[in-house]
Amino acid sequence: MKSGLQGYRIALLVGLVVLALLMTVMVTNLLSQLRNLSTAEGDNNQWSISQLDTEFANLAAILSKQISKPSLSDDEVRLRLDIALSRLAIINSGRAAALFKGNEETKAQIDTINAFAEQAVNIADKPGILSREDFIALQTMTDTVRPAVRKIALTGVSIGAQQSEYRRDQFARQLKLTGGTAIGLLVVMAAMLLFLGHLLTRAQQRDTALKESTLRLESTVEASLDGIITADESGKIIEYNSAAERVLGWTRQEILGRTMEATIIPHKFRDAHREGMERFLKTREPHVVDAGRIELTALRKTGEEFPIELNITSVEGKESLEFIAYIRDISERKIDEQKLIDARDRAERTDKAKSQFLAVMSHEMRTPLNGILGVLDLLKTTPLSEKQSRYTGIATASSEILLEHINEALDITRIETGTLSLVDQKFDLAELLSGIIDVLEPLAVEKNLTMNFEFDEHLRIPFYGDGNRIRQVVINLLGNAIKFTDKGTVGLKVSGIHGPSETSLYIAVSDTGPGIDPEHQGQIFEDFVVLAHSEGRQSRGDGLGLSISRKIARKMDGDIKVNSAIGAGTTFTLTVPLTRADHSELEDETQKLPTEGKVEKSKGYSILVVEDNDINRSILKDMLMGMGHSVSEAENGVECLALAEKSTFDLVFMDISMPVMNGIEAARRLRAGESANKFVPIIGLTAHGREEYREQAQLAGMTQFQTKPIRLPTLHTILDNIFASSVETPHAEEHVLQELCGALGSEKVSKTGTALFNELRDFMNEVAAGNLAAGTPELAEAAHKLKGATALLGMRSLEHILLHMENTARSGQRDNSFSVRLHELKQTAISTEAAFNHYLNGRKQPSSSG
Repeated sequence: MKSGLQGYRIALLVGLVVLALLMTVMVTNLLSQLRNLSTAEGDNNQWSISQLDTEFANLAAILSKQISKPSLSDDEVRLRLDIALSRLAIINSGRAAALFKGNEETKAQIDTINAFAEQAVNIADKPGILSREDFIALQTMTDTVRPAVRKIALTGVSIGAQQSEYRRDQFARQLKLTGGTAIGLLVVMAAMLLFLGHLLTRAQQRDTALKESTLRLESTVEASLDGIITADESGKIIEYNSAAERVLGWTRQEILGRTMEATIIPHKFRDAHREGMERFLKTREPHVVDAGRIELTALRKTGEEFPIELNITSVEGKESLEFIAYIRDISERKIDEQKLIDARDRAERTDKAKSQFLAVMSHEMRTPLNGILGVLDLLKTTPLSEKQSRYTGIATASSEILLEHINEALDITRIETGTLSLVDQKFDLAELLSGIIDVLEPLAVEKNLTMNFEFDEHLRIPFYGDGNRIRQVVINLLGNAIKFTDKGTVGLKVSGIHGPSETSLYIAVSDTGPGIDPEHQGQIFEDFVVLAHSEGRQSRGDGLGLSISRKIARKMDGDIKVNSAIGAGTTFTLTVPLTRADHSELEDETQKLPTEGKVEKSKGYSILVVEDNDINRSILKDMLMGMGHSVSEAENGVECLALAEKSTFDLVFMDISMPVMNGIEAARRLRAGESANKFVPIIGLTAHGREEYREQAQLAGMTQFQTKPIRLPTLHTILDNIFASSVETPHAEEHVLQELCGALGSEKVSKTGTALFNELRDFMNEVAAGNLAAGTPELAEAAHKLKGATALLGMRSLEHILLHMENTARSGQRDNSFSVRLHELKQTAISTEAAFNHYLNGRKQPSSSG
């Protein structure tokens, strides 16, 4: 506003100066015209010109008078002649001569007069006295020139009169212009006076508004919860509001005139404050000033330091730079924040302790449970009475229930700690669900329930996903439906919608049970919540199943929803996205299976059991020996490595958690060593969940990974799979190896195989490092090269996997199963290499013994 008023003032001043200059110019011009109009100057010119005629008339009269006298007097004639000739200067120069400028006729007359003057001077200047003849000559000349003189005089009077008339006209016009301009200037000045009056009114209004705004600002500042302090460049406090009095303890009268450094800034910050202010005044760079809100500590009058939120801004004052500091006491907020942090830390510690407790208890409970179930399985292999068999069955069922409790508790721990991992594998959905129906249908039949199974035929294709987790969720939903339904039907309906590469799968489990009140439908997915205890249930209700199921479903980017009403039954719907696999891949999988059935050895295998728990080790040993195998024992990884240096084993069962050296490290060293057991299959065992050590076990070179307890049927399956796959390649293509060894010798075939397996390891390392990416020509070429070598050695399983990787890479299509194929290649390479070495070692032994 000040700058606007200043602009108005400058504009008015410039206008007044312009008006004054204009008036001065016009008055000066008017005075000049007035001087030109002066009659004295005009009359003087006309009189001077007319005097020329008079003097020539006088000269003529003197000459006539002298000639008529008997005696002549040349002095008087010469005087009159001089006077007449002196008047000629009037018409030859000066203002009078200017009248005739440009007039040719007048010029000729002036030339005649000047010629007369020249002749008359010649006569008058002769020495001696003038004679009568001279007088007569002068008279004649004078009479001759007088008409010209008369004409000059008349012309001068006429021209002078015309100029006087012109000057009067010019003066009249200038006078009118000056008068009009004066009137206009008066109007302009009146308008300017009105404008000045308007500006004055506006200035008064603005001044009033400014005063009101200032009052409001002062009220706002005074009512502000933040302390507001204004200081000059030296840090001296010049303004201080009421909130600052409450926050800092200083009254306004006490602190005005004192510096911020000496009053509110703690001693430890004063040097930094001084340096910062000096730097800002020099550079104007915002570090604290004009840098927004920051958190610091301030000093109260009592000397107490307390936390504040500070914002300092700079403004241009009347004489120098001023600083405005906004101070907010955040002591209570900091206390509340600390309370929240403490509460969060306590909650995290509690949650972590709970998770650790569940994990430890799950592990510790699983270890003795392994012994219980193992003994029960062994007991079933002995002759038992009917009552003993029933008791054994009850103990086994109770142990299995306890194991399920432990598994669910461990799943909750994994989910809450974020360690639950999904393992994507190719599986047949129809086969998976049919297997679940086969297991649970007897329970439904036992309760006289009808079980319906509807499956969309469009879904009879292979999928990639965690089939085990889907099985776990569906078993839980179907199990609950059977448990809580006393009569009617339990149904499983499977449908889906195919997208470009994924299928949205819908698995609906329905029952005709009592239903769930809508008010309680949200609670059933919470941990440890059981809404009802039906007498007709066949199993327990621990309140964890639905909670875990929904969390697993959401982990797979799906969900579980419930639709139920009291007396109308319940429907749980599992939705989960799955990636489709090609039909050809499933066919390829079936083609690579052995067609001659499982291979049986004529004698048992040599197996090493590495387990620190005596009971578990003893039970596993008894199971294996009961199956006809020879068993060696080790209590930790160090003993395992020592035995591996002395003996050759067909299989190693390796516990993960052991003292001295754990199973992961022992497996890693066994694979890195040069003993005869370098490629022996290793089955990792743990009482923890699979996810905790799965990746570490794979990286260490373990062939498989098994969670305790190991049941006798499971043990049979493990041995059948391991030894069937390990002897598949040599026996299926034994004639190839026989022919190669016969043609090249066993030693050269061994070197060729060793080179191949080294190249396979390099290939897998390159893929893992990202140097060979899926779907690239480089990957296709590398797989093609290795495929040829595996075909040469008759290793059909490896050849099949490499062929699939090559074809997929050459097609340039996205291979959703690439990670699965890579893992399959790694496992197949380990088992094939072990079988290859086993075959060649068998060929060498007879020759060495012989």
